[in-house]
Parts: sequence; C-alpha cells; structure tokens
Amino acid sequence: MENNTTNELLDKTYENVRMASYAIDCIMEKIENEKFANLLRKQNEFYLETVTYIENLAEKLGHKLKDINLMQKSMSFVSIKMKTIMNNDSPKLAEMLIQGTTMGITDTIKAKNEFPTKNKD
Repeated sequence: MENNTTNELLDKTYENVRMASYAIDCIMEKIENEKFANLLRKQNEFYLETVTYIENLAEKLGHKLKDINLMQKSMSFVSIKMKTIMNNDSPKLAEMLIQGTTMGITDTIKAKNEFPTKNKD
C-alpha cells in the first residue's frame, strides 16, 4: 500500500510540474519584456530540475511515471493561445501563470493529503 500512495503522489506531482513547464513554454514567444522572460526562464529551469529529481526518484523506486494526459495538454494549449490572443501584456501573462501555479500547488497539496507516504524524498 505504501508504494501505491508514493507512486500516486509522484505521478500527481510530476504531472503538475510538467504542466507548469509546458505553460511557460507556450507563452514564451508572447513575452516582450526581457526581465519577465528571464524570470520565467529561471522558473522553468527550477521546474525542469524538479522533473529530473522526480524522474530519478521514480526510477529508484522502480515506478514508471505517468506524463501529462494528451487531452489535458491540448486543452491547456488552446486555452493559453485563446487567452493570449486577446491580451498578451506582461501583467496578463503573469496573472495567467500565477493562476496556473496556484492550481498546481493546490492539486499537489490535495495529492499529498490523499496519498500520504512515509517516504521523505
């Protein structure tokens, strides 16, 4: 049972971090403010380091991670593109990213509570 909850938590966390990185990739071409773009590149580096950490942990535990669902990825892409057609100003893009990050954090906290694990990593 412990392995199942650890694996579920790894999957949920992996999905959230991959989705955050994907969202940044989707809007980078729209960003005109270089300081904002640099900040997002730095944030994406953190996400990619976290992805690597989760992948290594899953490999160590013998678990094959579930990646972002294709439908979820497609819906996110369309949503981001639609929202940025109307307004691609830096404040609007920042607001979109904050909302997405908040949803990801909320989902990860829910997963942590739903799939408790004794694994400290």
